Amino acid sequence: MPSPAEAFKAVDGSGLTVERSIPIAVHPEYEMPGGFVFLTSIDQVAHIVVSTVYCFDRSAENAVDVVKQALSQVLVPYYPLAGRLARSSEGKLIVDCQKKLGVPFVEAVANCDLDSLGDMSILHPDVLGKLVYKDPTTQNMPEIAPLLTAQVTKLNNGGLILGIALNHCMSDGISAIKFINSWAEIARGEPLSVVPCHDRTILKPRMPPQIRGPYDDFVQLSDVSNLTALYEKEQIVYRSFHFDSEKLAAVKRMATAGGQVKRSITSFVALAALVWRTRSMALRMKPHQQTMLTFPVDFRSKLSPQVPDGFFGNAVVFPCCLCTTGELIDEPISSTVERITEAIERVDEDYARSRIDYLDAYGFEEFALGTLLISSWTKLDYGSSDFGWGEPRQFGTGSLPAKSCLFMRGWRDKKDVVVVLSLPFSAMNTFQELLQV
Repeated sequence: MPSPAEAFKAVDGSGLTVERSIPIAVHPEYEMPGGFVFLTSIDQVAHIVVSTVYCFDRSAENAVDVVKQALSQVLVPYYPLAGRLARSSEGKLIVDCQKKLGVPFVEAVANCDLDSLGDMSILHPDVLGKLVYKDPTTQNMPEIAPLLTAQVTKLNNGGLILGIALNHCMSDGISAIKFINSWAEIARGEPLSVVPCHDRTILKPRMPPQIRGPYDDFVQLSDVSNLTALYEKEQIVYRSFHFDSEKLAAVKRMATAGGQVKRSITSFVALAALVWRTRSMALRMKPHQQTMLTFPVDFRSKLSPQVPDGFFGNAVVFPCCLCTTGELIDEPISSTVERITEAIERVDEDYARSRIDYLDAYGFEEFALGTLLISSWTKLDYGSSDFGWGEPRQFGTGSLPAKSCLFMRGWRDKKDVVVVLSLPFSAMNTFQELLQV
C-alpha cells in the first residue's frame, strides 16, 4: 500500500508571545480625491476579510519604518484601500473615499524566530490572531471597518512577519498580490511595474440581464447526509497535506488511469479530483447526496477587450461540477478529471458576463456543506514580495470556511503543493487514511 501524503497540523502557537503597539492610521502620502468607487456584483458577495502572512528570515534594522513609509506611498495609487465601505442609494456596497480614515498599522515583537514556528502555510486561529491585526469593528460593524490592516512583527535573529487583513470585496488573489508587490517595489525604491486600474464599471451587469446556463451552478444542495449535525457535534480540525514532485506525479498517473482522459492535465485538476472524492468519502455522504465542486477561474483574458493588466478588483467566476456522491465514487477518477476540465473550459466571456448578471439580479446564497470550494494559490507571485531583504521564505493564511480548501506552494520547494482544509475530527482522520498516492 502506498504511503499517505505527509500531513502537517496547524501551528498552535503554544508559548508564542507577541507584544503589540497601539495601532496608528497610515494615510496616503499625498492628499487624494474623495468620491466613491463602484463595486461589482462579484465584489458584493466577496465581503469577507482574508488574512495572510509573509514570513522573512531576515530584515533590515529599520524594516518597520521602511514598510510603514512604503505603505503611505503605495496608498497613493491604491487610495481606495484607505477608504471605508458605504451603501449607495440602491443599497449596493461602494467604497467611500471621502472618509479619510487610513489604514491601521501595528508594530509588534515576538519571542521566537521563524524556524521555531515551522510550517506556516496554515495557521491556528490563536497564532493568526497574534500575527495579523484585525480592527475591533470588523466583527460587529463590518461596513465601517478598515478595508486593510497591516502588522509588522519582529522576530528573534532578524526575522520579520508581515501580517495583512484585506477585505476580499476589494480584490481577488491576483489583484491582492499585485498590491503587495507594488508595496514591496516602493520599499525597494523602485517605480511601480503595474499601475492599478480602479475602473470596475467595465464589469457592470448588462441591462437587461442575460443569464444563461449551465444552471447546475445555481443549484442549492439539500443536506440529506445530515452533515450539519456532524459539523456541530465534532471539533473542527485544520490540517495540511504536502505533495512533493514524486507524489504529484503519482496523483497525475492515478488520475489518468482507465483511459478516460485523452489530454494532458494539470496538477490542479488531478489533485482537485482526488481531494473532492476523498472528502466526500471521509464525510460519509449518502449515495444520493448531491455534491458539488467549485473553484475560482480568472476571466481577465476571456473578455474582449481584455481586462486591463492593472485591474484592481475581483475578476473570477466559480464554475462547478455537480453529481451525486454515488456517481462520484463509482466513476473512475479519470471521469472526475473530465468533469473538472470541462468546467474550466466553459469559462468564456459569455459565461463570465452571465454570472455577473446573475449575482446582480439574485445575489449569492451560502454554499451547502456538500460543496467543496478549492482555491489554488500556487501561482500567486508572492516570491516577488521583496521589501529589500529578500523574498518571503514562507507565505500562509489562517482558518478556512468549512467548505473551503486551499492549494498552496510548498515552503521548502516551490514546485511542491500543500493542500489545506478543515474537517470534523473523525472525518479528518478518515480523510488522511484515504489520501493514498
